[in-house]
Amino acid sequence: PAPARWHAAARAPCFSPDRTLHHMTPERLNDPALPRRVLLVGWDAADWQIARPLVEAGLMPTFARLLARGAQGNLATTRPILSPILWNTIATGRRPDAHGVLGFTEPDPDGRGVRPTASTSRRVKALWNILTQCGMRSKVVGWYASHPAEPILGEMVSNQIEFGAGEPVGAPLRAGAVHPAALAEELAACRVHPSELDASAVLPFIPDAARVATRGGNRIGRLLDMLAQTATVQAMATRLLAARDWDLGAVYFEGIDRFGHEFMEFHPPKMDAVSDEDFEAYRHCMTGIYRFHDMMLEPLLALAGDDTAVIVISDHGYWNDHRRPDPRRGRSGPVDWHRPLGLFAAAGPGIRADARLHGGSILDIAPTALALLGLPAARDMPGRVLAEVLEPTRVPERIASWESVPGEAGMHPPDLRIDPIEAQEALAQLVALGYIEAPGEDDERTRRDTIASNRMQLAQSHADAHEYAQAIAVVDALDARFRESVLVRLLRAQCLHGIRDFAGMRAEIDALGGEDALGLPATLLLASARLAEGEPQDAAGILAEYASRADDAGAGEDLPTLSARCALALARPAEAEALLLPIASRDAENAEVLAMLAECRLALGDPEGTLSYGMRSAAIRMTNPRVHILIGRALLLIGEPTEALVAFEAARAQAPQAREAADGAREAREAIGAEGASGG
Repeated sequence: PAPARWHAAARAPCFSPDRTLHHMTPERLNDPALPRRVLLVGWDAADWQIARPLVEAGLMPTFARLLARGAQGNLATTRPILSPILWNTIATGRRPDAHGVLGFTEPDPDGRGVRPTASTSRRVKALWNILTQCGMRSKVVGWYASHPAEPILGEMVSNQIEFGAGEPVGAPLRAGAVHPAALAEELAACRVHPSELDASAVLPFIPDAARVATRGGNRIGRLLDMLAQTATVQAMATRLLAARDWDLGAVYFEGIDRFGHEFMEFHPPKMDAVSDEDFEAYRHCMTGIYRFHDMMLEPLLALAGDDTAVIVISDHGYWNDHRRPDPRRGRSGPVDWHRPLGLFAAAGPGIRADARLHGGSILDIAPTALALLGLPAARDMPGRVLAEVLEPTRVPERIASWESVPGEAGMHPPDLRIDPIEAQEALAQLVALGYIEAPGEDDERTRRDTIASNRMQLAQSHADAHEYAQAIAVVDALDARFRESVLVRLLRAQCLHGIRDFAGMRAEIDALGGEDALGLPATLLLASARLAEGEPQDAAGILAEYASRADDAGAGEDLPTLSARCALALARPAEAEALLLPIASRDAENAEVLAMLAECRLALGDPEGTLSYGMRSAAIRMTNPRVHILIGRALLLIGEPTEALVAFEAARAQAPQAREAADGAREAREAIGAEGASGG
């Protein structure tokens, strides 16, 4: 039977009764099950598809030892899959509409172009700000969009620590990169300049570097830049963590992601679009950067000590299977490579040994880290405490919001925390009044493009959270030049589908030229609309028509998946299963396909098969109420009404209006009552 704790975690309320905290004494001081400190290590874009084979081959021994004594699992990302957004979501437990970081760049508030996204744009408290309020010390190194460093209790090094073009060895760090500023000179000495790396640093990645270097291009130069940046973060982190006066360590490494954008296409198995020569030259690069991170993890663990809970996470993964982007089919952009599952590994006090993470999300990291530190999460954090990987302990009741807790939090002063878009609007008013001169056209165009891009990413985030009306409002407020683009209007059509405005969705598609112009995206939307309208036969016909006239080699898995959904609606589970099994064999972590296979097995009278597929789906994505309903039905059929009730209640917590969940819970209670009456 399904472990009740899975479903209990799934239905655990994010919203508990409010409690006024008269002080912020962390519970861990009175709870021996909790760790002395927490070390959070971020490996951007690290993926089990690469890490696990390396662990099994003995090539990541430090990571293997961490896994052997702790918990592990997948960590689902949020969309859009862009690192500045995701790492601020991880640090705050909030989505981008709340935390305010919307992209890689933002308009410079001074009205002259754009700048890298700054820490002054984050509107809510990160973990280290919350700890500062509680009198607890943090050591933070390299976190994305953390420049200028915040005046927290403890030490912080921002993400802007690389050498600039032409900067010599020994150049000082830029202003604002370190808090307290008195540490700037000491930490500047930790910086690694690319020129300080010799052949011994390159050969583990490119064994034939001497020959490769003669072929032109500058891949080796970029590799040296990335290695120097990664080594710099490590050097600064070890320097700061060596002092034991800290409660939270947070260290972010960008290396795997940056290597991925440069070298992932050359990682085995060889892609058809890659030449034999390039494959042989660069095939070891990704293995090399994972092994390098494993080497760096060892001193971090040693500095943390046995009384520290260590959490290693990534914000997303990288495709390394049949879904790797094929540039010959127009899919080769950086985001196309991003796989929506990252990794989670944790060990130490407070972490259950041999535990598996089920349905975890990057939104869950901040609440979980707070729980390990004996502090409450807030009700405005949508994630959950990952109870299934923690030792049994009392988790503090949630408070309303950390934003309403008074006291010094180590954030920048209010006059520095400026919304760059609001600042742009204020500048425009000053220009209109004649107080300042209008910026040049090139600067103005760049700023407009940046604002539109960030707003589009905000709309995507709303859509990812199923906040379709909010997404439409953001899209409709875009400048007309951007609002009329195909990608923006397609997103709007998808959101209209989400609010069941199918007429509006069809009008949007027609305005873009219909199926003939848009191809598969329009076909999927039109078919799914007919399915939602209760016409599965029409939906299946739309999909069949597309398949008859299109090259479905580029259709991926969306077409057969939706076709299987139509077959299920038409009470043809065997047909649906035949469409889904090949997908599941290629991708064992496709939660949607596994859930549909559970539904097929239930319709075919196989409750054990339903449990198998349903449990696998829930372990990847726990927030699908349909999966809990399927598991509950299967458990009823095999005579486990108590477990079934827990599953149905989990579904009801996630979807309070779901009639099937309420009916299932009632049937489970009746079965439990019948068992009790018969003495069972």
